[in-house]
Amino acid sequence: MAKVLIVDDDYEIVALLEEILKREGHEVFSALEPADGMQKARKTQPDLIILDFHMPGANGAHLYESLRRNQASRLTPILFMSGEASPEQILQEISDADGCHFLPKPVRLEDFRKAVREMLGQTPAE
Repeated sequence: MAKVLIVDDDYEIVALLEEILKREGHEVFSALEPADGMQKARKTQPDLIILDFHMPGANGAHLYESLRRNQASRLTPILFMSGEASPEQILQEISDADGCHFLPKPVRLEDFRKAVREMLGQTPAE
């Protein structure tokens, strides 16, 4: 299936999302901090990046802008997830929302699966 990178500072969320995505047949990579996320994005060239918006040391907007400046990830779809920021707040902090989607935390499992399928251009599971 697809390669998916998760960048979130909450290990429990990362572990849960990894399990869900692996069960769906995806190859999953993860990072608990933005710098590691950027490095893994360059190395793995994922088909989708799931990005927490609030992380210690930097927010998701900074990583988003770095990803968009990088030739290999400039068009990669990004799914923002946040329990603190609204879609409007995120839009104010990023330069361009093309290829982005937003889900609030805590995320509903079906909403997550649907967003991932849509962003990867896959048809819904039967």
